[in-house]
Amino acid sequence: MRDFTKKILAAVTGVLTFVAMTPTVLADNPPARVVTPPVPIEGITDDGSYHDLVHPGTAEGGFMQYSLDGVTWFATLPGANTVGVYTVYYRAAGDANHSISEVGTVTARVNRPDGAAFAEWIYWNALGRHADDAVKTDFNASLNAGGNPADFVRTVFASGEFQNRGLSNEAFVDLVYATLGRRTADSAGRNTWLTALANGTSRMSMVEEFINSYEFADTCLLYGLSRGGNDQPNVTVDSASKVRSFVGRLYRLCLGRTPDYSGQNYWSSQLQNHAISGTNCAYGFFFSSEFLNVHYSNTEYVTRLYKVLLGRDPDAQGLANWVDALNRGVSRQDVFYGFAHSAEFTRICSEYGIVRG
Repeated sequence: MRDFTKKILAAVTGVLTFVAMTPTVLADNPPARVVTPPVPIEGITDDGSYHDLVHPGTAEGGFMQYSLDGVTWFATLPGANTVGVYTVYYRAAGDANHSISEVGTVTARVNRPDGAAFAEWIYWNALGRHADDAVKTDFNASLNAGGNPADFVRTVFASGEFQNRGLSNEAFVDLVYATLGRRTADSAGRNTWLTALANGTSRMSMVEEFINSYEFADTCLLYGLSRGGNDQPNVTVDSASKVRSFVGRLYRLCLGRTPDYSGQNYWSSQLQNHAISGTNCAYGFFFSSEFLNVHYSNTEYVTRLYKVLLGRDPDAQGLANWVDALNRGVSRQDVFYGFAHSAEFTRICSEYGIVRG
């Protein structure tokens, strides 16, 4: 930690005391109340990515908590990706004036994907015809045997039928964007690929580049499929679910919104593969264009640091000290690291199986 940041921290000794995020349990207090129970999300498929199982509920006199085993509780929504029926436990964790509510349950289901629609999309766009029933059946069989959309796409684009279409480079580039990225090519990207192809880059190299893009991953998700490719994480369900919850927590507490699947999958993959640390991930949210473009005041900035990195609302004195430091010229980055290097954030990362960094 930088020396002058240490001095700031020394000036607010005691401010960063850890407060456990456990619900209040006082027998004399009335229980908190679940106002709106969580509702199962419909249409979830086993696509290799973790999806929230329920829409969030609301609570009065506390905050909502969720669990998949009725023992370990999180304020973030539970996720799963394997075929099955899941019991989601929920309760309202009490605040200082309320005790824990009774526990309720809802049932959520993760369905098996069907690759027929994906096969039809690829055939219609790449080959200009419908996929016959045998192709759809074979692709579904390959999925059940461990195959993936990436290999299916490679086979189609490398086929003699596709090669015999005799597409110009311009038509080929436009087709790859439309088929694998589901969008019109931007002029800069289109020109870059046309130049590369003219200089000898193979067409399959472009296809491979798109297969390993998050645009293609999103295309696959529309059909309930995981793309395959060269960068699929190999992690346990338990650890992946915790990492996904960690990322979801950043979306909700830092950006104030529900995570989008492509973004949550990206950050979760980076953490699962140890490409980044918990600190790196949190920094990416606090200094993202989405966060910076809101132009939060110093007070709101510090308040969000408390909630995300310490797991609690700021105390009056601590908030005043940090805001005063910012007003006197200490950078937001240095204040961020002051919080990120705290014992509290270390413990939060540990709870989610994350290396703080």
